[in-house]
This record gives sequence, C-alpha cells and structure tokens, in this order.
Amino acid sequence: MDEQRKNRIAAAVTVNVILLIVILAAVLIYQMVELVYVSNETKRIKEEIDDYTTKIEQAQDDIDYLKSEQGLFDLALQNGFRFPKN
Repeated sequence: MDEQRKNRIAAAVTVNVILLIVILAAVLIYQMVELVYVSNETKRIKEEIDDYTTKIEQAQDDIDYLKSEQGLFDLALQNGFRFPKN
C-alpha cells in the first residue's frame, strides 16, 4: 500500500507540474501577442499623429493666406466681385 500511495502522489505531482507549465506557457504566449498588438497600435497612432500634424500645418498655411490681402482679393473675385466701371 505504501508503494501505491507514493506512485499516486508522484503521478499527482507530475500532472500538477505539467498543468502549471502549460498554463505558464499560455500566459507567456498571450503576453507576447498582446505586446505585438500594442506595439503595432502605438506605431499606427504615432503615424496618425504625424498625419494630423501635417494637415494642421497645411491648414494653418491656408488660413494665413486667406487672411492676407491677396487671399481676400482672390476670394472676392471667386465670389463674383467686379470692379465698378467709371
């Protein structure tokens, strides 16, 4: 009986160790996948920030032009302004 009990305990310990290794491996794989996803998402967001920064700078250039005298004159001509005939 004593030998049988030792075998059962050894089998239980072996099963528990294998389950622990499988669970740890699953957690490591999940963490690696999550790390890659977060890294890609961070890269995408940085690219979006750069894109919007460029768009803001371009829009600011357009605003500066439209505030200038030449820009206002061009807008007036586009909207039908005509010089009076003397």
